[in-house]
Amino acid sequence: MKIILVDDHRIFIEGLSQLLDDPYEVVAIFAEPQQALKFIQANEIDLLLTDYEMPDLNGIELFEQCRKWRPLLKGVLLSMHDEGPLVRKAIKAGFNGYLLKNVSKQELLTALEKIKGGHRYISAELTDTLLQPEESPRLSGREREVLKLILKEYSNKQIASTLKLSERTVETYRKNLFKKANTNTLVGLIKFAYNHKLTN
Repeated sequence: MKIILVDDHRIFIEGLSQLLDDPYEVVAIFAEPQQALKFIQANEIDLLLTDYEMPDLNGIELFEQCRKWRPLLKGVLLSMHDEGPLVRKAIKAGFNGYLLKNVSKQELLTALEKIKGGHRYISAELTDTLLQPEESPRLSGREREVLKLILKEYSNKQIASTLKLSERTVETYRKNLFKKANTNTLVGLIKFAYNHKLTN
C-alpha cells in the first residue's frame, strides 16, 4: 500500500513515516494540506493518513477534496479528538479508519491491515462514544412546524398560507432546516427528521 502522511507537526509525521515504511511504502509526508492535495492530484496513492486540525484545510476537508481526484483512495484520520460527532462526521465523509493519537504501534498496524483488506477500523476507545445517542439538533418551534409541513410535501406557498407567513420567510426556514440537517435533498431531510424523532 502506498501511503501519504499529512500532519502539521513535522516531528510526529517523520517518526510515523519511519514506523510505517517497513511493511508499507510511505511515498510522501506533508505538513501543509494544500501541498498534499497537489501531490495526490498528480500521483497514484492508496491511502491518506491525516491529522484533523491543520491550517487551511482540516483532515476531513482534505480527504473529501482528494476523493474528487482519487475516488478509490482510502483514508485514516489520526486525531486527538474523541468526540462522537467528529468521529461520525469522518465516517460519513468516507474514512476507512479513525484512530486516536495515543494508538500503539501494534494497533496502528492492525488497523492498516484491516483497512487494506477492505474493512473499517475505529479505535477501541471510541466504541462507547459511538454508542452514545447523537444530540438532537435545536430547532425553534416555527422550524418544527415548517419541517412537519415539508414532510407532508407542502409547497412553500401552502406552508406560507397555513402558517400565515410570507413565502420568502418560509424559504428562509427551509434553507435553515436543510443546513441543520446537513443535506441538500428531501430524502436526506426526511431521514434526518426520523433519526432525531422530529416527526411527531
